[in-house]
Amino acid sequence: MKRVLVITSNLNQASFRLRVAALIDPLARLGFSLEVRVRPSSLSAQRQLACSASEFYAVLLQRKLLDPSEARLLRSRARRIYFDVDDAVMYNSGRTGFFSRWRTTRRFVATARIADRVVAGNDYLAGLFRRRGCRVNVLPTAVALDRYRQKEHTPVKEPRLVWIGSRSTVPYLREFLPFIERGAERLSDSGGRLSLLTISDETVSSPVMDVEHIPWSADVEASALVRGDIGIAPLPEDRWTLGKCGFKLLQYMAARLPVVASPVGIQAQIVRAEVTGLLPERGEDWPTAILALAGDPDRRARMGAEGRLRAEREYPLQRAVDEWARILAD
Repeated sequence: MKRVLVITSNLNQASFRLRVAALIDPLARLGFSLEVRVRPSSLSAQRQLACSASEFYAVLLQRKLLDPSEARLLRSRARRIYFDVDDAVMYNSGRTGFFSRWRTTRRFVATARIADRVVAGNDYLAGLFRRRGCRVNVLPTAVALDRYRQKEHTPVKEPRLVWIGSRSTVPYLREFLPFIERGAERLSDSGGRLSLLTISDETVSSPVMDVEHIPWSADVEASALVRGDIGIAPLPEDRWTLGKCGFKLLQYMAARLPVVASPVGIQAQIVRAEVTGLLPERGEDWPTAILALAGDPDRRARMGAEGRLRAEREYPLQRAVDEWARILAD
């Protein structure tokens, strides 16, 4: 059994759960033991952890950029270093001060310098590391399809949008909410109703439509999605959101939901326009896209079925397991 030291900052972060934790048991059956350590806060403990790398076949840094001194120490002890990333961590989203940007860039350069291989969730992230001279494999986040109940689409009096996310991505939903509400108003003018279901650790409110909220947990997310009729993924375009890897789209597709998504970054690749969902380019186009699906259960059913097939063909968990086994054995 080849031991792999996994260094992460947060065991509850979606990135760790989806891209590492889901692989632990399958990779163990293929001869790789992933041993997870949360990076400590004290410098002495960080140094001790880095020094322990010599005991392992390889080190997998999960999304964590290192200071230059820690990176050099880890490089001197580790036989091989992999860096897994599914966000534009080099751009320090939400913090724009000069010192913060400088420190993040410094860590990005140091981490890229020591990585033997980078495993990136999309082509945009891969390009940022390739420009630093890194060897990169593009491996989209995969979905454990057997966890998800599948929607049976039928005519409904009140079609329900569903959005799944986290506190950090609620602002994207809030930004697009006026356009979604405009769709609800147009449906109301024709005698219908539109509602919204949010699955998250934070929600939004609306004076125009009913909003139901289910607090997120790993136990409820997969089963709760089928309470919706249309999955939505609004996203503005900037250098941070271009690094997003579109996992919520895969969740919707696994649950056999049609998707309305902003064509930003990998979202435009995951969703096949007019086949698995709709890709309104501007906020002003969202009401029309929502209404096109809200009033057509047969279309929702067709797109949902195509989305499920695409998830099964292109994004199954086993594909990620096989690719990681190949990378680690290389």
